[in-house]
Amino acid sequence: MNQSDERRYKWVLLGLLAGIYFFMHASRQVFNASLPQIKADLAGHGATDAQLGLSRTIFLFAYGIMVPFAGVAADFLRRKWVIVIGALLFSTSVFFTGYADSMLMLFVLYGFVNGVGQCMIPSAASSLIAQYHTETRSTALSIYQSALYVGILTSSVAAGWLGGASSGGWRISFWGFGAVAVAWTFVLAFFLRDTPALEVGNAEAKPRFADALKAFCLKPSAWLVTFAFGMLVFGSNCFRTWMPAFLQQQKEWNLTPGSAAFHAVFWFYLGSVIGIAIGARASDRLSAKHRGIRLTIMAIGLAISAPAMAAMVLVPTLPMSCAMMFLFGIGGGFFDCNICAGLFDVVAPRYRSAAMGFYLHVAFLLGCPATAVLGWVGHNYSLQAGMAMFGGTYALGAIAIFVARAFFFQRDQVQDERTA
Repeated sequence: MNQSDERRYKWVLLGLLAGIYFFMHASRQVFNASLPQIKADLAGHGATDAQLGLSRTIFLFAYGIMVPFAGVAADFLRRKWVIVIGALLFSTSVFFTGYADSMLMLFVLYGFVNGVGQCMIPSAASSLIAQYHTETRSTALSIYQSALYVGILTSSVAAGWLGGASSGGWRISFWGFGAVAVAWTFVLAFFLRDTPALEVGNAEAKPRFADALKAFCLKPSAWLVTFAFGMLVFGSNCFRTWMPAFLQQQKEWNLTPGSAAFHAVFWFYLGSVIGIAIGARASDRLSAKHRGIRLTIMAIGLAISAPAMAAMVLVPTLPMSCAMMFLFGIGGGFFDCNICAGLFDVVAPRYRSAAMGFYLHVAFLLGCPATAVLGWVGHNYSLQAGMAMFGGTYALGAIAIFVARAFFFQRDQVQDERTA
């Protein structure tokens, strides 16, 4: 591949992977935005807040358990086909979730199969992006991460509107997003190149599993950043899953399901887009001279998010809640712009797919109880009390990253290898 083709393809690659990332998170938010309608439609089949929270927890548990194997597979096998197989699994499971007529079907299709399919994509995708983008890494990974925002906003509004139109409108959301995601899977299979791993000398980098595990486990910075990510996963799953339902419970705010779904994501992701743009630009401009800047920006983001999450459910008016969601989003954007790049600063390039697998594994296992726990708290006490309390998880994450930056980063940081 000549340099001109390589420069062009690295942005084509980014667009292809951002597309499937869009559908991954759109499918997650379709469920979140449709919770009250799913509960009403399946009320005769045991659908309670706790049971619906459990279906989301099964998704996160399946994702968290399987993702390290997906990360290692991406280092040992062809990353293109790991991504394509994962995309086909999750997109078909989302489509058939639209036919669910029991909680068991939700547990199996939306929970387990969807979780296994989605876990196969991020490690391989982020590794490919990091391989093709060196000077533009934070920017490229931020664009990739922005697909999450667009997917969640689009699906939340669509699912909220369809859910409010009829009791079975939530099914159309799953059918629609699932079908288009299946079509995008074939686009990936046709246009995504079968890119080999980074070369070291004249041999392809095919690390042993033990080598990959060692490269991650011997870095305290990697563990602390992973813990921080787990705290963010815990808090963000509480917010994304239950905020639409919380807004609908505020009777004095007079919100329809569609408007509640809109407010629950629009202000947060508007702030996230701004936060990710500022954070990515600062990271790419300053990282050459200040290698730890990515971790610093991540920690600042979590420190902003902690009080904002508590405030958004405690303030007395909708405009004030929206303002706090906007601030919450800015903090999330600061973290998200370096969600992969921060880890990659302390993990050698040849081990990055496997490291992403371990990273996501631990973080999602830490975060997977969130929706079930908050569902239980909401059922027995109130969603307001639970969401305010769980804002503290962001504070714990910020402390972990500040410790990594202050005490371990200088020793743990690695230098980049460029694409061969």
